[in-house]
Amino acid sequence: MSYEKIKEEFIKSAEAYINAKRQPFEKLSGMELVDAKSHYLDGFQDYIMHLNFTLNALVEEHSISFKTLEEANAFQDFMKPTFGSIAVKFTEGLIE
Repeated sequence: MSYEKIKEEFIKSAEAYINAKRQPFEKLSGMELVDAKSHYLDGFQDYIMHLNFTLNALVEEHSISFKTLEEANAFQDFMKPTFGSIAVKFTEGLIE
């Protein structure tokens, strides 16, 4: 499997996580909404752990093996911008 395919699946998983966690916002307003958003933002570390778990699972699922440290570093460099943008997406629209 190509790195691009792993990236696509990684992004889909991250977006599904965000959407699921934000779904209750639609039914809330006022202080309940503020409290829900605050609790959501408190879960940022859990989200980062989810991203790490997902990426590791995708690498394993698709039998990606790195024969050298350079290959592993190249994959890490390839994924780093995506990981960063997906991490920021967690707070998108909630923090000014």
